[in-house]
Amino acid sequence: MRNIGYIWGKQAKKMNEKEIQSFSLSRLLEYHELRPGDLYYDGCLIASRVDSHCDIRSDLFRYPIRINALALVFCSKGSITLTSNLTHRQLSEHTLYIHFPGSILQVDPIEGVELYAVICEEEFIQRINIDLKLLTQLFLQVEKHPSLPLLQLDDEQWQEIMRSFDEISHERDLYRDDAYSIEILRSAIRMLIYKVSRIIDRYSECPHTEQDVHSPRNRQEEYFQRFMNVLTQHYTQERSVGFYASQLNLTPKYLSTLIRQTTGRTASEWIDDYVILEAKNQLKYSTMSIQEISYSLNFPNQSFFGKYFKTHTGQPPSEYRMSR
Repeated sequence: MRNIGYIWGKQAKKMNEKEIQSFSLSRLLEYHELRPGDLYYDGCLIASRVDSHCDIRSDLFRYPIRINALALVFCSKGSITLTSNLTHRQLSEHTLYIHFPGSILQVDPIEGVELYAVICEEEFIQRINIDLKLLTQLFLQVEKHPSLPLLQLDDEQWQEIMRSFDEISHERDLYRDDAYSIEILRSAIRMLIYKVSRIIDRYSECPHTEQDVHSPRNRQEEYFQRFMNVLTQHYTQERSVGFYASQLNLTPKYLSTLIRQTTGRTASEWIDDYVILEAKNQLKYSTMSIQEISYSLNFPNQSFFGKYFKTHTGQPPSEYRMSR
């Protein structure tokens, strides 16, 4: 049987040759075996005191990859330079990095770094009954603040997060295959995610009361969450507001009104941003031809794609590729 290193070497070569590869959490674990102290439960990975020198395959992130999972990464020692959706970021001591599902990540060679991480499949978040309304607010806050998804934690916040990791580790060591242990573990993971959400909420100075959860504004945010769920699944093939409105059983005009009232941007702007970001990522990171990229994004031809790209960026695709 071929070893993981051999398989990953071929995979990395393939990634460099053509399109950006997508990884689910389960697929990531095929290339990165669990350590003795790691906890993998029902679509969620909890990793404590990850040593970059011993525990991380640096070649895993040598080329840009799309990770289809929510990841909360805490740096306890050293620093990392990473690129997330074309933006360069420095993850340093006591810093939190939030990776949203579908984002493209590339990490520079790392050494002397210690990390804590929570990586969750979207389905896991639903299974442990995380309030999706609160996660929608979290997403909106990250979108509104340029410094996010990177956040420096103060000593109190850091200690609070570390206590949650310790509690999860303790429950892992005591774990028994019974209903009580399962619920305690789910609650501990849910608590950690809520603590991170609260830290971001306080950072953005946008507190939410119990009354907010049932307000008309919150119902609009629920529609926005549903819109984003459909958008992240279909943006490479569908660019019309009418398509997304039909998926939500709304009229295009009403959907556009809801999205503008919730985010200050139109549905069309959200769609175009996702398409353009994907196009930029493919132009920068893949060796696909511009014609291949235009077809992958469901444009009828390269000329149509070129006009669309230039309208939104001010540059033709070929010029953007050469400038990077």
